[in-house]
Amino acid sequence: MKKLLFLLGSMLVIVFGLQQCKPDSTEIPEPEENYKSTPDTIKRPFNFPPINIPVDNPLSKEGVLLGRMLFYDPLLSIDSTISCASCHKQENAFADGGKAFSTSVFGLTKRNSPPLFNLVWMKDFFWDGRAKTLPQQVEDALIHEQNFNAAMAVSKLEKDSTYVALFKKAFGKPGNITQQKIEKAVSQFMMTLISADSKFDKVMRGQATFTQLEFDGFYNLFMKDTGNVGGFGADCFHCHANSSGASNLTMMDNNFHNNGLDYAANFNDFTDKGLGAITGSFTDNGLFRTPHIRNIEVTGPYMRDGRFSTLEEVVEFYNSGLKLSPTVDPQMKFAHQGGIQYLSAYDKQALVAFMKTLTDTTFLNNPKFSNPFEQ
Repeated sequence: MKKLLFLLGSMLVIVFGLQQCKPDSTEIPEPEENYKSTPDTIKRPFNFPPINIPVDNPLSKEGVLLGRMLFYDPLLSIDSTISCASCHKQENAFADGGKAFSTSVFGLTKRNSPPLFNLVWMKDFFWDGRAKTLPQQVEDALIHEQNFNAAMAVSKLEKDSTYVALFKKAFGKPGNITQQKIEKAVSQFMMTLISADSKFDKVMRGQATFTQLEFDGFYNLFMKDTGNVGGFGADCFHCHANSSGASNLTMMDNNFHNNGLDYAANFNDFTDKGLGAITGSFTDNGLFRTPHIRNIEVTGPYMRDGRFSTLEEVVEFYNSGLKLSPTVDPQMKFAHQGGIQYLSAYDKQALVAFMKTLTDTTFLNNPKFSNPFEQ
């Protein structure tokens, strides 16, 4: 009997010990499908350069959607009050329409907010070129405009099941949310912002025709070099067309110029040094990135400080408002006399008429780029 009781007691100890070793609950592995993304692509527009997507940030449908949501969501700002879209509005080609300076968490920005499109062909970002990649551009904007705090932003995102699921699908395992993934996702959305369906593009594709005024503005002024006083071209293409024809329709040269906007007596006499403040080279003082002229009809006011309200003012500046400085661009051939001087009233109207053909209403109204929280 004693032996039986001993054996029963030993068995109870063993069973109890086994129960103690068992986990409290059984974790079910998350399906691999939750970490699989759907590859996405961008179609190369007619007569645009090849599209090179960064190998470390391939496009996926989930990544683009995630980036679009983050672009419009104010939760990335320190106080959840402003988003990227607060200063970059679709109806203004993702510029801050009508405002010389935008409102950030810290107050007014120091420069005019540039439009955002065709970024896959850009080599430098911001007016002064301080960012060399799209994720760097996103990081800079988040920090200096939204006072981005990575730990706080990640904490907010982790509380949203939709965001948690999208980060897993967009970037795979591990499915954690990080600052780098936030920047990459926003970059993916921004890479898809392609504008290439304006009247100008349709003319280049043989699907539309210019009016006589638009034709003269493009072929006889915009694309023609300046000559002697008496009436030649306006010489815009050197900076804004990048070619002598239609072989590169991005309409930008990916370069930096001093366009004669401000007078400076010497190399250090610039209120805003632009590229020079980034490179440290005095010969770069006063140089700024060539701005987009596509969609220019809806991206005003113009220049880095938004000093011109209308396209007519911009044209008149190049005709009669150029100012000398040590770094003024050689293409500003008539800076010594204040501008081209010979543009007639008709010439000015023609240039403005042509620039308005660059307005891409398809892009401005594309639902794929709109606020996903309002659909």
